[in-house]
Amino acid sequence: MSQRILVPLDGSPLAELALNEALALAELPDSTVIFLHVVPQIEDVISGGGEIITIDQQWEIRKGHAYDYLRAISQRAEWQQVKRESVVQLGDPAQVILDFARQHDIDRIIVCTHGRTGLSRWVYGSIARKVLEAADRTVVLVRARIAAGA
Repeated sequence: MSQRILVPLDGSPLAELALNEALALAELPDSTVIFLHVVPQIEDVISGGGEIITIDQQWEIRKGHAYDYLRAISQRAEWQQVKRESVVQLGDPAQVILDFARQHDIDRIIVCTHGRTGLSRWVYGSIARKVLEAADRTVVLVRARIAAGA
């Protein structure tokens, strides 16, 4: 039974807390882990110092940085025996994660959450919450406080 596991990463230590859970699940036979970095939609042309950086140029720069980050994750020693892929996409993070999961037959989505409860959870919202509420497949939430040992 093959298993396709999606791990959305945004470059933060919080998001990376999901990696341990993904690594444990990757031990299942014929598993593939897909690291996904979503670059939020770029809406403004940047100008400064007499130079204008177009939206397309910003996308290419951010995409390059995102692939460098995912490559660094993928090259860690613990991932060398795991079948893995790295993908960078542009858009609303929660929507891109959900669309990617549907389009690529993902079995599990593993995301880390702050673990907020009550009012702060609803005031601040989260990508993890949006994915959990809208996903039509298994979502594994890794609570930051537990994963960090706090």
